Amino acid sequence: MEKIMKKLIIAIILASCMMPLSALQSFRELLPGLTEEQYQSLTKGDALEADTIDTSDIVLIAPAGGITANRAASAKAVSDEKNFSVARTCLIPYPEKWAKDTVAERQLDIFNTMRQISTQQGITYISHRRGDRPYPLFEDTYYISDPDNIESKMPDPIATEFPKELVSYAYQVDTSFDGNVYRHTYKNSDEEIFLDVTNYTPMKYRGLTCLQKETLSLCMSSYQTKEGLLVYSLAQAKNRTPVVTILFWKVYLTSSFMKRMTSLQDWFKGRIALVK
Repeated sequence: MEKIMKKLIIAIILASCMMPLSALQSFRELLPGLTEEQYQSLTKGDALEADTIDTSDIVLIAPAGGITANRAASAKAVSDEKNFSVARTCLIPYPEKWAKDTVAERQLDIFNTMRQISTQQGITYISHRRGDRPYPLFEDTYYISDPDNIESKMPDPIATEFPKELVSYAYQVDTSFDGNVYRHTYKNSDEEIFLDVTNYTPMKYRGLTCLQKETLSLCMSSYQTKEGLLVYSLAQAKNRTPVVTILFWKVYLTSSFMKRMTSLQDWFKGRIALVK
């Protein structure tokens, strides 16, 4: 009897791993509170944006269920004049290669794609201070084995098995916020890949501290849906007003973080298209 039960469990696990694309939820089911116009915007490739500064709802555009929804609800609950969040949701088309892959195989591809941070070097964002023109976001970006030693450079890792949890560290030279060490924390499931990026070191603007260490949380999650890959990004700043004055400069953090999330989602979309 015990052997039969073991075989049954193994069969169930294998069946779930082989789940076809048609068995996935629609992105409409994961975003039940949107309007038809918003659904159409996502289908056309446009993104939905929200923040806690105005009346828009960062929870409404977050996929329902799992860590993503909980994090958005938590960020909304603590929002005030010194704790703010911005969010962005988009729908990314599946590459042709995935047509014959299982859900589990695609999850591994998505996870490995998220970790290709060396390819973020040179990506651009729209810089207001530079005349609303594209400007490089990162001058350098790589993983490090020791968070206290930026010289402990590592190549982008490639996983052969899909992990449920993982912590790693990266060093990125930001063209606005100098060089910083970030902690990457993954919490994954069969349906969701959730990445939380936290500043391990203080973030500085022109050499002056703008955000204390571990006060910025930049999350990105992905869900496989029938129509494409639903991606949600959330930036949460703690103990900091949305506008920071440093000497003669004003730094508009909400706009800055939204532009960075846009750049990173565009980067991710481009990398997904290259999956082989």
